[in-house]
Amino acid sequence: MRVASTPAARGKGVLIVMNDEINAARDVTKTNTFRVETFRAPELGFLGYVDEDKVSFYRTSTKRHTLNSEFDINGIKELPKVEILYSYVQPNTAVIQALVGSGVQGIIFAGTGDGGLSSFEKAALKPIISSPADSRPLLVRSSRVGNGRVISRDDYDSMGMIPPTRSTRRRRAFS
Repeated sequence: MRVASTPAARGKGVLIVMNDEINAARDVTKTNTFRVETFRAPELGFLGYVDEDKVSFYRTSTKRHTLNSEFDINGIKELPKVEILYSYVQPNTAVIQALVGSGVQGIIFAGTGDGGLSSFEKAALKPIISSPADSRPLLVRSSRVGNGRVISRDDYDSMGMIPPTRSTRRRRAFS
């Protein structure tokens, strides 16, 4: 309550306060299965602390948030059907075909490293990406690694895969 009511918290977006530590909700991840001091922003650190005498902020997140976010949900009446697939060395690619056949509107690949897919997954995607863009799901690259960015790469861009660092305004909207 002290953090929510302090003027210093204004404009900082959604915050998580646990164990007297203040984090930006966009930056944190759960780092331990049992401990209450589990929410951390590993490479970024805390925004501040709730001390006995006052709430102290030491930094501000520079990521866009709340109304300034790149995610505009004003016109969305229903969320699209999206699935997440974890990438690994020799996955069963029948899962990809089953998801496409089920009518998903998006597939997010939790890839290795900076969002890399296996050669098996790339081969399984070839017939999908050769179909018309408006009849196939959006394919998004992400990473299952805890920190770092997933950036645009020519080999994945040519497959029509979207890295999460590109502007969302250039994408086909889910209907």
